[in-house]
Amino acid sequence: MAKLFKFEVITPMRKFFVGDVVSVVFETENGQMGVMADHIPMLVANKDCTLKIVGEKETKFAFITEGFIEITGKKVTAIIDDAEWCDEIDTQKDLESIRRAEEELNDAKNDLGMKAELQASIRRSNARIKSAGMINNRS
Repeated sequence: MAKLFKFEVITPMRKFFVGDVVSVVFETENGQMGVMADHIPMLVANKDCTLKIVGEKETKFAFITEGFIEITGKKVTAIIDDAEWCDEIDTQKDLESIRRAEEELNDAKNDLGMKAELQASIRRSNARIKSAGMINNRS
């Protein structure tokens, strides 16, 4: 039997997930990171990514926005702006968002701040689409 630890995903609007898990896997700027029970304490910045939550009996996938993941002796807390279960993602909506953002990027009138926001929107939509694909791949 695998050792469990308490895991929470908290957004400004709600506690998205609270439960005992075997492991969690997410993306950082330096690549993929996994956490299991008794991991050394640290604070990690995560990217917009697919969050893999491995429980005793099932594995769940969610899309999470960038934020911070606090790892302590017995508990891991993801503090992020938003989270969504992968099977609830509307990929058509994301494809349309990418199309609109790319059109706006081509507009020379956009300032650098607007261009950075549009590029971030495209990255986030692409990450959501990738996350939605995880529900089928289960990897």
